[in-house]
Amino acid sequence: MTKLESKSKIIINYIYIFALLFCLCLFIFIPELAMQSFFLGIRLWATKVLPALLPFFILVKLISYTTFTRSIGKFLSPITYRLYGVCGVSGYIYIMSILSGYPVGAKLTAEIYKDGGITQGQAESISAFTSTSGPLFVIGSVGIGLFGNQKLGIIVLISHFISALINGLIYRQRKDSQLKSTLDTNLTPNTQHSLSDTMTSSIMSILVVGGFIAVFYMVLSLLLHIHAFDGITMLFSLIGVKEEITLSIIAGIVEVTTGASMLSSQILTFELQAIILSFLISFGGLSIHAQAYCFLNTFKMKYSKFLLQKTTHALLSALVTFLIVLIV
Repeated sequence: MTKLESKSKIIINYIYIFALLFCLCLFIFIPELAMQSFFLGIRLWATKVLPALLPFFILVKLISYTTFTRSIGKFLSPITYRLYGVCGVSGYIYIMSILSGYPVGAKLTAEIYKDGGITQGQAESISAFTSTSGPLFVIGSVGIGLFGNQKLGIIVLISHFISALINGLIYRQRKDSQLKSTLDTNLTPNTQHSLSDTMTSSIMSILVVGGFIAVFYMVLSLLLHIHAFDGITMLFSLIGVKEEITLSIIAGIVEVTTGASMLSSQILTFELQAIILSFLISFGGLSIHAQAYCFLNTFKMKYSKFLLQKTTHALLSALVTFLIVLIV
């Protein structure tokens, strides 16, 4: 490790400690708002996330005990190997991710890595195009629920999925020459204690997700309460961006549902709504990053790499949306 890298780690560590102490102080001095917003975060998780994700966690885990992943892996291997340099199981992860949403892609990638089905290099490349939201959230919760516009949700969803596939090309695996055979040689179905293991794993995972949602929802509410982002909003107001729009984007970068909700109350053109929303949903928000990284850390992937992957995904999604709205 170079001196520069060592100093960078020390600086990051100090920033991390300062951020935690600052949040702790906010919790101490504004306890009523902290507890109320934490409760609202728990309610959001319990009413919106838990019913949507837990069944998928259980079903996907049960599927992993069958030969399905190996079969679909063999079928998709020629395509995924040529495009992304990874084995066919990545196609299965992508399909499950676009059906169920965050953080299923990261969870599956980590589990298949732990089972010996993919290498660390493959896992990192796979995460670039399998970390996606799902139709239930994008079209149902956001498009119809928040914006009252199904067309908006459909455009954002299409852009989100297409840009994820393009994003995977940027981080294509190039080094491992044995990728094609990894899945076939290492993945074998194991049905012993599958039901009890499935329930334990799925419930623990959904509780982790709920904890992150509640904590990030609380932190964002506290920061908005003390006007922590006033400096940024004033800076963007100099180039004509309304304070409310800037706050919506900042909130979405921290917690995507809150940002989308704030954005829905702004008077914007359909095209601008779609572009901003596509960026926020594809970026996922720091709350989603924390959820995903709990799983991705299984194969010791650096958060900086995942952050870069989600940033390029968000930019690509905004660009694809811009091109779509020009046509439609």
